[in-house]
Amino acid sequence: MSHRNEMKTEMFVYYLETLLFRTLLRIINLFSLAATRRIGRTLGLLNFHIVKVRCAVVKRQLEEAFPELSEKEIHKLIREINISSGYTAVEFCWFSPRKVESFEKFIYITGSEYLKEALSQKRGCIIFSGHFGNWELAAQLIGYLSGNIYAVAKKQKNPYFNSLINDLRESNNVYLIPKKGALRGIIDALKANRSILMLGDQNAGKTGVPANFFGIPAQTNPGTAKIALRFDVPIIFSVCHRLRNGKFHLRLEKSIIPKAQNSVDEAVRYYTQFFTTRLEQWVRKYPEQWFWFHRRWKV
Repeated sequence: MSHRNEMKTEMFVYYLETLLFRTLLRIINLFSLAATRRIGRTLGLLNFHIVKVRCAVVKRQLEEAFPELSEKEIHKLIREINISSGYTAVEFCWFSPRKVESFEKFIYITGSEYLKEALSQKRGCIIFSGHFGNWELAAQLIGYLSGNIYAVAKKQKNPYFNSLINDLRESNNVYLIPKKGALRGIIDALKANRSILMLGDQNAGKTGVPANFFGIPAQTNPGTAKIALRFDVPIIFSVCHRLRNGKFHLRLEKSIIPKAQNSVDEAVRYYTQFFTTRLEQWVRKYPEQWFWFHRRWKV
């Protein structure tokens, strides 16, 4: 098969994948949020019992993070993590086509005054969070509160899917900055007094700095600390977690403006660890709501 034909086949597969997702999106939006979550629960259990995508990764990381848990407790937690992941996937499909005003009854928000206070300084702000609870919903809510929010993200390989997802996000004031050459986009957004969402809980490889996560050194993206120190920008820690009653609680904490007491490198390490520890505290509280499928401690 020629390269041209391979490209055509690949694009056709991408088209079918996106068509399938569009169909799923429409079907899900025929149901209530409660019914949608039942679909998500089913999808999560399907992966847990049959498909098992990355369940081995989840198990290994849980054993490293919670050595005190028994095998039975780990098994139960893996099940809960899969269910939570299923919820998050279908919730994105349910919430994204709607305007924030229409689903406010599902949300509790605390700390919105801290966001207003940070933006009043006219330097923009960085929202530090992780793949915890429903981070996509958090972005939409903060975008609603602040007018717009920008997030650095890698472009999806499937161009049709990439365009669809971006359109859904932008309909609720969430704009993506391409990962390649992201610094320029971040600087422009900060100059326009916008919020930047930084998810700092994925393995950053050689470009990262070591930060302890569950007592284990993890290569962590230092971008939040570096940018805040360089441009004197406030950082707000935030999480959006699912409650027992099915609603969400978006929490925004009082901003911190990092300062370098001695060397900048030392300050970068300190604040990277500070926010990593803050996220860990929430993951310990609700371990089923963190995205354990990432290889966090990959060397």
